[in-house]
Amino acid sequence: MSDMWDQDKEESGYEGAGMMRWLITYADLITLLLAFFIILYAMNRTQQVEFAQVSQSLAQQFDSKSIIGRSPGPSIINGLSGTRQEAASLNRLAQAIQQKINQSNLGSQVSVTSTMRGVEVSLNASLLFASGSARISPKAEALLRQLGTMLSSVPNDIEVAGYTDSVPIRTAKYPSNWQLSAQRAANVVYVLAHVSGIHPSRLSIAAFGHYHPIATNQTAYGRKLNRRVNILVLRSQVAQVAIGNGP
Repeated sequence: MSDMWDQDKEESGYEGAGMMRWLITYADLITLLLAFFIILYAMNRTQQVEFAQVSQSLAQQFDSKSIIGRSPGPSIINGLSGTRQEAASLNRLAQAIQQKINQSNLGSQVSVTSTMRGVEVSLNASLLFASGSARISPKAEALLRQLGTMLSSVPNDIEVAGYTDSVPIRTAKYPSNWQLSAQRAANVVYVLAHVSGIHPSRLSIAAFGHYHPIATNQTAYGRKLNRRVNILVLRSQVAQVAIGNGP
């Protein structure tokens, strides 16, 4: 009778539940494989910048909600911790620059925004140059020196882009808005490299002329907004694509 009772307990699952614990390990393995193939798919289908964002999001989810154990262990996304540290560093940089702008009452001429590419500081051209000129004023040079000191606190590459309005310029020195926007960007880079101490290897320039306006060129106010120089502190993944740096 006792043997029959023990057999009934085993068949009813009272002592056999432990035999199914292998399913937990199996489910963990399947989850990891799923994550691995999602990452491979993202590498194949997206650009490098988009993949970095997808991989960071996936890794954050698995780090915080791992079903394998309390400790997530080594990340399957190489350099994830560095990416998070970089994001925090860029956020601190943006806050410091914004604080400086507020203290200097330059909110109408300088703006700071965080974009998919990095932290962008946009300076109105009237703050830096006289009309039709690329020569930086002494006051603007002092501002750029202070800005460069803050930019030197991070190791990221920096892109300086020049923009103009749509009013044509045809002088011996600047035959078109292309040359004017390029020279303005180059002069800002020169100050950042030679006065602020940022290593030249971190710096690059871009010139867009009047082809990327942020406001209408039909009004004087809109043209003023379009005349600008943008200093972009690039996220590391973006820099590898835009400038061609290796890992």
